[in-house]
Amino acid sequence: MLKYSVLGAGAGGASMAVILKSQGYPVNLYDKNSALIEQLNALPAITLTGKYDLAEKPDLITDDIHQVIADADVIMVCTTTDAHHTLAEQMAPELHDEQLIVLNPGHTGGAMEVRNIFSKCGMHKHVYVAESTDLIYSCRPTAPGVIFHSGIKKAMKLAALPASDTAHVLDVIGSAFPVFYAGGSVLETSLENLGALLHPMPTVMNINKLDNHIPWDYYMEGITPSIARMVEQMDAEKKAIAAALGLEILSLTDSIKRSFKIDQDGLYNVLQHNAAYKGVKSPPQVQHRFVTEDTLSGTVPIAAFGRVLGIATPMTDAAIALASAACGRDFMAEGRTAERLGIAGKTADEIRRMVL
Repeated sequence: MLKYSVLGAGAGGASMAVILKSQGYPVNLYDKNSALIEQLNALPAITLTGKYDLAEKPDLITDDIHQVIADADVIMVCTTTDAHHTLAEQMAPELHDEQLIVLNPGHTGGAMEVRNIFSKCGMHKHVYVAESTDLIYSCRPTAPGVIFHSGIKKAMKLAALPASDTAHVLDVIGSAFPVFYAGGSVLETSLENLGALLHPMPTVMNINKLDNHIPWDYYMEGITPSIARMVEQMDAEKKAIAAALGLEILSLTDSIKRSFKIDQDGLYNVLQHNAAYKGVKSPPQVQHRFVTEDTLSGTVPIAAFGRVLGIATPMTDAAIALASAACGRDFMAEGRTAERLGIAGKTADEIRRMVL
């Protein structure tokens, strides 16, 4: 039986470990946060509520990444995506032939960045690297070791880098993760990143509430019709990039409709009718992953693709500038640049060939 290691013990990663364990798989759970690991080890089990009713404890819960990489057949990466760079550097010397690494999610350019780092580290083992468009769970912690699931996603695109490896990855993990289906390439999964659109711009547009410590229902109240139109313009820019790469990707609206089986039109209406998004709490401060992570590994690489391909991205650039100003950082310089993705100076044809 396959042995899984899950990297990241937040709500998504801990949930994945519990679900895998409930299916009978040996599973290890890793997080760099030693205090969190100590807390989880002290519990009799990690409990899932809501759409799931499960309580399991992984075989190993540790902050030692070397221990969980060494004997894993499949490595499921569920950390925040801005941690992928460091994790790839840490994993590189530990990997062995035929291991699978799945970024859940990869956001924009996750697999490309990881492969680029492996190459720079001189890692030449035959490993498989894949990414999904989004985290496969809609969940949040409600107490230490207790995670509430508000919805179950029905379908999630996955692609490997190179794309010729996708069928093998799905053959290996399909029994444990029937939610995954094959995407054409990591360009598709990267450019169907939902968080890059749904998180940074709406959050900074509600910054007056953040600064005054006024909570709100993130999707139901925070994404108003006007903000939804701004997000739809960012989506249009992203679709133009995809078209330049010869791709016809789902719009943000259609992607949510497909994942959650929603029969509505327009982003605002689709969000308002998505039961899984109801009750999602607003971030407590602007220095939150909705702004930091989703800008660094979402809007920044989208803009990078645009610049390399000569596609204007004014609304995406505005989201990056607003997020940078609000956080006092330069996300455009810190994030997944064209150099980090390995696409600097490449043509659309060259980018297409590098992912196939």
